[in-house]
Amino acid sequence: MNTSAGSLTGTVTIDSSTDLVTYAAITFNNAAFGNPFFSNIGSPNSYNGLGQDYITATSNSPLNFGGQLALYYTTANIGSGNLSICLAVGACGGQNNQASTLQVYVNGYGGPFKITSGSLNPLSPALAPEPSSLVLLGTGILGLAGVLRRRMCKD
Repeated sequence: MNTSAGSLTGTVTIDSSTDLVTYAAITFNNAAFGNPFFSNIGSPNSYNGLGQDYITATSNSPLNFGGQLALYYTTANIGSGNLSICLAVGACGGQNNQASTLQVYVNGYGGPFKITSGSLNPLSPALAPEPSSLVLLGTGILGLAGVLRRRMCKD
């Protein structure tokens, strides 16, 4: 994601059953603001094909007092690809405040900066191994232990 003041990089996890952000680790790449790290999820919501979340950053630098990322995104592709970010007022929905913005709390000018480009590629939760795979792995380990035991007993 990009703003007029720098880029945002990192990851988000979105629950495909609720369309809500469950994890965020986003860095605002701007050394003048101390590269704030946004990870505290607050007020997640999803309605009418839109997801929204306010992700905050605590201060991680003497250059800032934290900040807030207002993230609005479409939910149409959750689970199957990149998600569009609401970039301009009204572009994603009928409300006039549905544009993604970034605010950094500093003594000088810290935004809000409109997010001007980018997309979300939400991480899929890691799949748990199937029980049959675990049984197969366990059987292989036991077989290997038996072979090693026989070899050691022969010596």
